[in-house]
Amino acid sequence: MCTSFLAQNDSTDVKENTDSLSTKFNIPLFSTSGGDVDNDLEQQDVSSLLASSRDVFAQFASFQFGVGRYRMRGYMAENQMIMVNGVNVNNLETGFSSWSSWGGLNDVTRFVEQRIGITPNRLGFSGVGGYSNIDSKASSFRKGTRISYGYGNRIFAQRLMVTHSTGMMQNGWAITLSASTRYGNEVYIPGTYFIGSAFYASVDKRINDKHSLSFTGFGAPIQQGRAAATTLEVYELTNSHYYNSLWGYQNGKVRNAQVSSAKRPMLMLSHLFKINTAEQLNTTLFYNFGKTGFTSLNWNDAPNPRPDYYRYLPSYYYDMGDTVNGKIWENKWANEPNTTAQLDWDRMINMNRANLTSTGTRARYILENRIENLSNVGVNSVYSKRAGELFITVGLNANMQKTRKYKELEDLLGASYWLDVDQFAENLGVEESFAQNNIETPNKTIEQGEKFGYDYSININRAEFWGQAEYTFSKMDVHGSLSISNSSIWREGFVANGKFPTTSKGESAKMNFLNYGVKGGIVFKIDGRNFITANGAFLTRAPEANNIFISPRVRNDQANGVTNEKVLSGDISYLAKYPTFKFRATCYNTTISDQTWLRTFWSDEFNNNVNYIMTNVDQNHQGIEIGVEKTLFVSHTIQGALGMGQFLYKGQPTAQAWQDNNNKSLFAERTVYLNNYRIGVSPQLVTGIGYRYSGKKFWFAGITFNYFDQVYIDPNPDRRTAEALTKYVSTDPQVNLITEQEQLPSYYTVNFNAGKSLRIKKKYFLNFNLSANNLLNNKNIITGGFEALRWDYSNISKFDNRYFYMTGTTFMATVNFNF
Repeated sequence: MCTSFLAQNDSTDVKENTDSLSTKFNIPLFSTSGGDVDNDLEQQDVSSLLASSRDVFAQFASFQFGVGRYRMRGYMAENQMIMVNGVNVNNLETGFSSWSSWGGLNDVTRFVEQRIGITPNRLGFSGVGGYSNIDSKASSFRKGTRISYGYGNRIFAQRLMVTHSTGMMQNGWAITLSASTRYGNEVYIPGTYFIGSAFYASVDKRINDKHSLSFTGFGAPIQQGRAAATTLEVYELTNSHYYNSLWGYQNGKVRNAQVSSAKRPMLMLSHLFKINTAEQLNTTLFYNFGKTGFTSLNWNDAPNPRPDYYRYLPSYYYDMGDTVNGKIWENKWANEPNTTAQLDWDRMINMNRANLTSTGTRARYILENRIENLSNVGVNSVYSKRAGELFITVGLNANMQKTRKYKELEDLLGASYWLDVDQFAENLGVEESFAQNNIETPNKTIEQGEKFGYDYSININRAEFWGQAEYTFSKMDVHGSLSISNSSIWREGFVANGKFPTTSKGESAKMNFLNYGVKGGIVFKIDGRNFITANGAFLTRAPEANNIFISPRVRNDQANGVTNEKVLSGDISYLAKYPTFKFRATCYNTTISDQTWLRTFWSDEFNNNVNYIMTNVDQNHQGIEIGVEKTLFVSHTIQGALGMGQFLYKGQPTAQAWQDNNNKSLFAERTVYLNNYRIGVSPQLVTGIGYRYSGKKFWFAGITFNYFDQVYIDPNPDRRTAEALTKYVSTDPQVNLITEQEQLPSYYTVNFNAGKSLRIKKKYFLNFNLSANNLLNNKNIITGGFEALRWDYSNISKFDNRYFYMTGTTFMATVNFNF
């Protein structure tokens, strides 16, 4: 059980900020843009020395292990607080923060204060994963202009950025503007593309010595053609680990069916009140709004259009002993790639045009857009005071978030209308109203751009009060924090669904979750170079809102057994800091309990869509982190990192399942035997060693070797129940096939980076940078995958696991001109 209070900083350059108490009280702000901190021990006290240390392991986790889907300590994103100008931007519904919200704004989001684990935070009460705060105020940037161009083969191929800042002018104003554009078409994976732009504007006004105002607004609209995981059989049939089932040809042109889009700008207005030299009050009003979309095919009374659908694979027929049809499908995949291995858009359009009715051509296939329209308004206020060696921080924040979710008809694919009915309910043969998505407009014909299907909102009001105290002794530092909060969550439906006419429209009952948190830590200063730290935390938090309602698309009913999540965590660290040597070793242990898990999938057992809910889901995350850096002969630096963890499900969750098209409970109180199964997604063993040379004429080059192991497929809970094995005796080999968890092969990567800076006429700067991942071009690396929730009791291979492969060699080259 260990992590460090101050050694947990993924930070580099200390950035001065004369507009806050940070300067006066040695609260350093850090930039992840590169470079080392000042090593002059006499210039700083022991605490600030530690706080400004660049953490080696965190840098490996961010820049080296990320390609392998590594998550520090196995935590999901809701355990780390992400802030912009002190405002928490984690989504209240999911707990996640999307870094793509400011993608392409690298120049104005490079000043990041980051701390890992249980740590004091003078901006808010952060969780066990620590926090990151992006300082993007106009006054934080020096006067100048930067033009940047990048070319690569990762998500996008080209990027152009322009940034200009006035710096703080004599009249008390500071203005910074930035804009960028990014573009890529089938950069690496077939059928994918990326189109993105970004804008940023910030204006600061220093009214007098006590008061200043700051406005910041930014947004990063994107549109991205997606790729999907598939089975090993399909990868083998196509002879490619980058096969993508989501695209096909329409009139000879590539078209992707799953396109994600986002337009969610954020506006912030802050007032800083310097009460005196020891006190300040910083208050921010913020508004985050806009839409995300996700297009997908929908169909009615027509064959499944997905090319990797299990009935279109040779194995489906071979498993039944039908070798004739198995061979036919093998030949189709080999000889008809455009119509068998990919989406057949032309066939779907032709089927639509042929489906004539008395009112036109009714669509059998459509492209729908699943939209989430966000409105999040809030206030954040933080009061800070220094009293000798004591630093006190008190904060209040409040949010009102509403996310309205609905579908729009994106493309009729040659038809004239779509009928707004539920095909699964329609097939039950009951009264006509049962199949209506909206009984107030029965059998409504939907045209392009219109809403249909479902229409509801998830509403969350949250308020939190927190406080923190830090005290510095000559040989010891201590910190402690408290938080109390309340979250109110409810659903509101805007259409009356025929399956649930009385519970689909209007507001649900409001669920209120009262929560609290406490954390603290101590730093023992052995001397000015060596430290031991210990931290602990216990907190509760509201469940994710999207896991509360049984079927939020169509009804207000809430799942049984939903309660607050509990988090208990502790860590211990040893840290050494010398001018040419840095070291941190941390042992940590975290238990997260009483989580709720909800998924909707097609069940062959019940021949219907099923809402599968687990409550009392517990997890344990424990392990060690080691980071070391040694500088040799000034120009040569060697770095190493090791992360060994065990990220496990613990206990026996309780499962319940509900039929999606009526209120029938399929089962309840079913025990899921998940104890000691590994949590998927992230490797649980990572290590890396790197070498960097820094030349005398402002150039550098580095190479890193990284190793990944203990990667597991996340388990399907329903396969770990007694009911899943009722037809087998304990010695049947099918039992192990159903219950065992797949471990993926270990792998390694080699990465490279280099850069060169030129000074022109003593006032212009030209910078070149190159980074490359997977230099050995290994295209056989499986980075993750998942078990299909849909499965067959009698034939476990019918719905095989799906996998993601790491891309081969990728690179990004940039040139920056500063003046």
